[in-house]
Amino acid sequence: MSAEAREAKPLGAVIIGAGFAGIGMGIALRREGLQDFLIVERAQDVGGVWRDNRYPGAACDVPSHLYSFSFEPNPDWSHVFSAQPEIAAYLQLCARKYQLLPHIRFGTAVQSARYDEAQDLWQVSLSDGSVLQSRLLISGVGQLSRPALPRIEGIDSFAGRSFHSAQWDEHYPLEGKRVAVIGTGASAIQFIPEIARQAKQLKIFQRSPAWMMPRHDRAYSEGEKRRFRQWPWLMRLYRLGIYLRYESRALAFTRFKSLMKLVVEIPYRATLKREIADPVLREKLLPDYPIGCKRLLLSDNYLETMTRANVQLLTQGIRRLTPQGVETTDGQVHEVDAIVYGTGFAATEFLAPMSISGRDGQDLNTVWRQGAMAYLGLTVPGFPNFFMLYGPNTNLGHNSIVYMLESQIAHVLRCIRRMREVSASAIDTQAATYRHYNAHIQKRLAGTVWNGCKSWYVDANGHNSTNWPGFTLSYRWLTRHGSLRPYRFSSIDARQAGSLRVAAPQNVLERASAALMRGILRSVFRPLIGPPFAPRVQRAVVDALVLAMPGRSGAQISQRSVAGRPVEILQAPGTAPRQAILYLHGGAFCLGSPRTHRSITTHLAAESGMAVWVPDYRLAPEHPCPAAVEDALACVQAMNEQGFPCERIVIAGDSAGGALTLEVALRLRDAGQRPAGLAMISPVTDAQLRGETLATHAGEDPMLRIGWLRQGLDWYLGRGGARPALIDQDFRGLPPMLIQVGSQEILLSDSLRLSERARAAGVEVRCELHEARWHVFHLQAFYLRSAVDAIAGIAAFARRVTASDT
Repeated sequence: MSAEAREAKPLGAVIIGAGFAGIGMGIALRREGLQDFLIVERAQDVGGVWRDNRYPGAACDVPSHLYSFSFEPNPDWSHVFSAQPEIAAYLQLCARKYQLLPHIRFGTAVQSARYDEAQDLWQVSLSDGSVLQSRLLISGVGQLSRPALPRIEGIDSFAGRSFHSAQWDEHYPLEGKRVAVIGTGASAIQFIPEIARQAKQLKIFQRSPAWMMPRHDRAYSEGEKRRFRQWPWLMRLYRLGIYLRYESRALAFTRFKSLMKLVVEIPYRATLKREIADPVLREKLLPDYPIGCKRLLLSDNYLETMTRANVQLLTQGIRRLTPQGVETTDGQVHEVDAIVYGTGFAATEFLAPMSISGRDGQDLNTVWRQGAMAYLGLTVPGFPNFFMLYGPNTNLGHNSIVYMLESQIAHVLRCIRRMREVSASAIDTQAATYRHYNAHIQKRLAGTVWNGCKSWYVDANGHNSTNWPGFTLSYRWLTRHGSLRPYRFSSIDARQAGSLRVAAPQNVLERASAALMRGILRSVFRPLIGPPFAPRVQRAVVDALVLAMPGRSGAQISQRSVAGRPVEILQAPGTAPRQAILYLHGGAFCLGSPRTHRSITTHLAAESGMAVWVPDYRLAPEHPCPAAVEDALACVQAMNEQGFPCERIVIAGDSAGGALTLEVALRLRDAGQRPAGLAMISPVTDAQLRGETLATHAGEDPMLRIGWLRQGLDWYLGRGGARPALIDQDFRGLPPMLIQVGSQEILLSDSLRLSERARAAGVEVRCELHEARWHVFHLQAFYLRSAVDAIAGIAAFARRVTASDT
């Protein structure tokens, strides 16, 4: 398939990078039978960091039999810890063997990617000027792909040769040269012993020493390699043994930090005493921070190198670089011919310098301004169809990242399969799950060895966005067997532009709960609500049933009076909201109260972080139109007086409350005011009852029957005469709208027509059609995860539209 053909037709997936992550993902897609993908690689060969890091002594610090794909074992590794050329060759072999080369475009990089909501496609702009369209965007760039140079005054003034270890200058020989090395991290302790044998003089500028363990590297004998080839089961068993040995180290990193003293500190102190006779040098090489807080390093010859006559370890700070060399804080200038930066990578600057824009144009770097985070290290809400391999909080301090990558790749495949099963064109993470998951990760990290000092694990805000705080086995279980409920699967509604069809969750518990709710509503609620019963009887039934539909615990509820009517104010504990939501409950204009809708409003307060005002507006038939609208407008005025200007208020409501939401917004517009947004759940928009689904869905909706709807409208608007229909109003100038409606309800037509009319008037509209759900299913949030997720979607909408005006 030619590049031109790929660009003419949307791809199934674009993968960024051809290192371990990109190659593993490509192989997995081919095994899944998916061929329409492209791997974009900025260099001219595969290999990622193992192609780029060609410094002397470059090798992996995880045994190669574990630092390799489980499906492609290599019996011919030369050493326990194989060197860079072998690992790069292994990746080249995998790319050829699994026929990935036709799927790779070399020599170009992804500059930006923008999600096109109208098509559920990513528009991926490349550095060669071409633009790709793809259903999925999968980043395989990892955390250690961008070299980090130190921020030192005069770094550009040095007249000699300088380079980063990840960009080694192979054309510049160091034999007989005076060389400075700045930094003593994982790369530096590998190349320092090598160049110390070449350089005339080697000066090492160390900011802080590292805790070390012996590497115990050795060559495999020909007999061992022959047995691995003859008996693959023996090689798998050997790999398992390495995995278990390394996995056990997680106990010390994440659970029992005191083990570090026994396993690392005591042996390291003994090694220092044995190999370093000079007490001053020995003191320089002894860390003063908790073990594991910074990366634990492996070496068999670094300490020995420190005793060489041509090697000097300097611990005074660097003031600046000069044309001649390095000036330290004591005023001494150390003249050198070359400087090698062993200062690591920008591990916390994920995806930089690429620009990634999701729904509503939100920029990923802006979303991450307080620290990078992702659900399972893979996904971020508001960025549908986007996965990151080796993303936030998936780095390891104790085991093989390739094992983690295989877990992540398996999870991406699970998501792809589910998308196929439910005919979805988009998958997005639920915002609530994303927040709760990452709060849990940070809480777990607080008890690990990585909490206690400044390191590359932690960003400028003190947020640890790199490490996984547990066992790799637990991560594998989560990715391979954990529920997919945290995701929302949707597709574009071909019948109407801008409308999404949200797939119903497929897990057994959700389906059983939904069936139970349908049965209860159909047998208890539907027969008793509406004619022939009087308002008093219907209200008594609703007051009784509300006990079975509790709200979310923890919300702070207060009361106040506005224009003589009670108003309930809910907010999450500890929040000081600057924005607010006015929620108008449903009930056919004749039923309901703030109490009956707490199953919605408590979740809304918790998920949005905003104050939710719920007026107990006057009900029909005792108080017909426009009493309810007047009460709602009075509440808006009271909110203004409490410091919530109209542009920081989202007006929301369900059913009849959705109609009131629209009516209030129209009146505010006519008065020169504009709320931040409108969120409507199954709104009643056509008082003339002209919607086709009133007839076609009458047998499907377990909650609402047309008799009750007609009765409520009669009580509210009066019998007979020409009733005004909201659907026929002029919607120009209204704020962004979110409409949520169930596929099984009789008011489906009202929502779809409202969406169409508002969009035609230039209003930003998102209409979500929730499959296999009924009228205001949100009320069953205590039982249905889909209801909780839908409410969380309203909360996310409210946060977005109010943030744009603050």
